[in-house]
Amino acid sequence: MQGTVTSLFELGCFAGALLVSLFGERFSRRALLFIYTVPMIIGSVIQVAAQNTAMLIVGRMVAGLGLGGITSTLPSWQNETSPAKLRGTVICTSLSFLIIGQLIAYWAGYGLLQQFPTQNITWRLLFALQTISVSIMALMVVFMPESPRWLIAHGKYDQARTVVSCLLNRPEDNILVNEQIEDMTRAITFEQEHGASWADLFTWKKNDDGPKEKRRVFTLQLILLVTPNSYLTTIFEGSVGFSEHLSTLMSGFLQVCFLMASFLTWFLIERAGRRNCFMVTAICMGITMVILAAMVKVNTKPAGYVATVCLFLYQSFFTWGWMAGVWCYSNEILSTTYRAKGGGLCVALQWLFDFVILQVTPIGISQIGWGMFLVFAVFNFAYAPLVWLFCPETAGVPLESIDAMYMPGVDPVKESVKIRKYMKEEALARREQGGDGYKGSRGHEMGRIGSLMGENKPEESRVERMRDLEGQAGKNNTAITIE
Repeated sequence: MQGTVTSLFELGCFAGALLVSLFGERFSRRALLFIYTVPMIIGSVIQVAAQNTAMLIVGRMVAGLGLGGITSTLPSWQNETSPAKLRGTVICTSLSFLIIGQLIAYWAGYGLLQQFPTQNITWRLLFALQTISVSIMALMVVFMPESPRWLIAHGKYDQARTVVSCLLNRPEDNILVNEQIEDMTRAITFEQEHGASWADLFTWKKNDDGPKEKRRVFTLQLILLVTPNSYLTTIFEGSVGFSEHLSTLMSGFLQVCFLMASFLTWFLIERAGRRNCFMVTAICMGITMVILAAMVKVNTKPAGYVATVCLFLYQSFFTWGWMAGVWCYSNEILSTTYRAKGGGLCVALQWLFDFVILQVTPIGISQIGWGMFLVFAVFNFAYAPLVWLFCPETAGVPLESIDAMYMPGVDPVKESVKIRKYMKEEALARREQGGDGYKGSRGHEMGRIGSLMGENKPEESRVERMRDLEGQAGKNNTAITIE
């Protein structure tokens, strides 16, 4: 029954994320965040007041509905209001604070269980704490800026200019504000001219020179992670052989490890890049699962210690590569007009995968024992080549320039390398000239920066290549956005 209650919460999250995918674009990002705090608060209140299992399940599903909507919307809002070079760091920071909240809840629950092992006040107080934290979030959202890209997509240009001015801390008529508004407007107009329907996410259009959204959604589904994190306490007790009390303590220490590892992610996600973090940690996670399977099969006390180390390493590698990477990548790789649809769908499927794992993991461990960890290892190893082949690097690339990676006839992975190389060259040139490092727009469609840089003309100087680039951009009325 405990597993059923837990897994139904995941289904509530799935439903909440799916609703964002279906209807999210009608509401602003900030409005959605506020709206979805309501079911979280209501669900928490129902759980606090629950008199039977049915009432508890209803409360869990209602609260899950709210959390699913928030997890679908928050990364979009953060990506759209953050500088390109800080997008990943912002999401990593917010997830670190989420882990702090988990730590508080976990150890508060542990302490209450030690003092009141048979009283319902323990779990009721924990749900009450959730109500307080979500209420604080709802109040804070009111004072946060709206997404300028959503405002432009809905024709609210003056409000968007005000927001960009505040985010850049510059006057509204400043050249950087003007350039960013122009870049966003051109990009969003271009996207809207090529449609923004559900069919565009799953079908190819003939004679369409717009960015290919289907390829982006395919890319997103590759990074849906299969991980046993939700059952680590069960693994400590059932597979490693620890007592119930020691397993509970070890799970708490694992949360502390989770938090400490998350701080390193603040630096890795932008400096090492999404792709490198995904690939390296996926391989390392697979290795730890193989070793864990071997230790569980041996089933000795020393093997139990090694298995414990493997679980801590697995959690660390997961944190460094996938904790924030998935939430950041799944939103930034989509264009503004598809971000609610595609991002909500991706998050919904992630919650659905979590539900399936919650159902399958205990059955798998009971039926095939250590072999279940080899299943997880296979999935983890498989991610590395998939990321290498299909996932372009997006670290530091402005959202408006990511469309360039999905233009017709372009390999997204190779194009991302060209764009990032061009950005580094241009930033260096701007610094040498005493500029502030921002390159404005030259039209958007030719966001295919790398392919215009004269790969087959090594004798040309960078200045000559830039002239060629700007000349072609002028002919096609296209834009290049560089931060």
